[in-house]
Amino acid sequence: MADIFLSYRRQDSQSATGRLADRLEEHFGPARVFRDHESIIAGEDFAEAIRRSVASSTVVLVIIGPRWLEATSAAGARRLEDPTDFVRLEIELALAADVAVVPVLVEGSAMPASTALPASLAEFARCQAVELSDTRWRYDADNLIGTLQARFAIESEQALIAGSAADDGWLAWATRIAIDLLDLATHPTRMIARQQTGRVRDHLRAFLFLLASLLAGNLSLLIGLDIHPSPGTLLAGPWFGLLSWLANGEFVGVMVVALLAVPLTFAWRLTRTRVEFRQVTLVFAYVYSGAWLGLCAGALLLGAGVQIADPTLFDRMLALMNTAGSPATPNPFDTASAALAGSLHGTAAGLVAIGSAIWTATAIWAVVAWGAFRNAFGVGRVRSTMAALLWLGMLVAVATLLQRLG
Repeated sequence: MADIFLSYRRQDSQSATGRLADRLEEHFGPARVFRDHESIIAGEDFAEAIRRSVASSTVVLVIIGPRWLEATSAAGARRLEDPTDFVRLEIELALAADVAVVPVLVEGSAMPASTALPASLAEFARCQAVELSDTRWRYDADNLIGTLQARFAIESEQALIAGSAADDGWLAWATRIAIDLLDLATHPTRMIARQQTGRVRDHLRAFLFLLASLLAGNLSLLIGLDIHPSPGTLLAGPWFGLLSWLANGEFVGVMVVALLAVPLTFAWRLTRTRVEFRQVTLVFAYVYSGAWLGLCAGALLLGAGVQIADPTLFDRMLALMNTAGSPATPNPFDTASAALAGSLHGTAAGLVAIGSAIWTATAIWAVVAWGAFRNAFGVGRVRSTMAALLWLGMLVAVATLLQRLG
């Protein structure tokens, strides 16, 4: 999906929009700029494609020409008064989805007053506009590009405008990472859609993001649960044990994602959705990463709370688990649960409660993030829900079979 969505009226500013689009595509690359007549595939639902593209974009540029406000339909009615007008819908969708909206004034136009707009666009009148003058078009367009890179950290196929220094590139990279993490937490479908540009490096980026998330989560588990990896038999020392444990965690995590993606791909195909395994894994890598980070963050707080209450509790619980089935401890899980409940009070109980809340929020986040599949595959909610239920059913069936075989 594209980072930059261009909203315009063909009868008002088609020429200026085409000129701006060419400049943006030259700098950012065609995959990061959305224009309706070029970016929508033949046969695709136009309204659904617009909704999906607006919701997943980073910024919506509303191109305003001299006839934007007063443009009329064939019947003579002002287009903005029509609730089905696509320009009005695009702005409403962007405002509702909390996508940044930037009015771009061309051909000497002015920003419309709020009183001249429908009530649903009142917020649009307060958006800060930029002007592209015919006499200094290149300069104004470069300033707009610089704003898009500095404010929204949109990746470019070229260097930053106006000969930025090397540290500016690192700053932009760090800003992009921070925005991606924030967007993954608050707007997962938008963030995941931004990573799908149709290039091979999309999969590499998803894989590296997964590895980084697995590493961060495993480190959180080490700290929160006070895990002490034992050194290997060939090489001694705590560092080898730590690195070995983290490497195993990375390998297991990647294998889990791959194994879960196989039935997920099959589930989508059962809903008559034409998808490939690589398409599923591209989206699933981000969804799994976010869920894993949320799970480990909750475990970190829960573990910290337990360690504050009783630093030796985890060791005792592990020892109880190792004696499961022995006559001395017929119900080790009940004994461990009782020990855990008896040690939680004060600050410890508060940390455990916060950790539990993070787990609940993560579960809700996962449901919302599932919409990234719907956006990526261009399907409705019904088919998306069917795929999720089929996938969960397959996982339950496999788990039940393994339990019986074991």
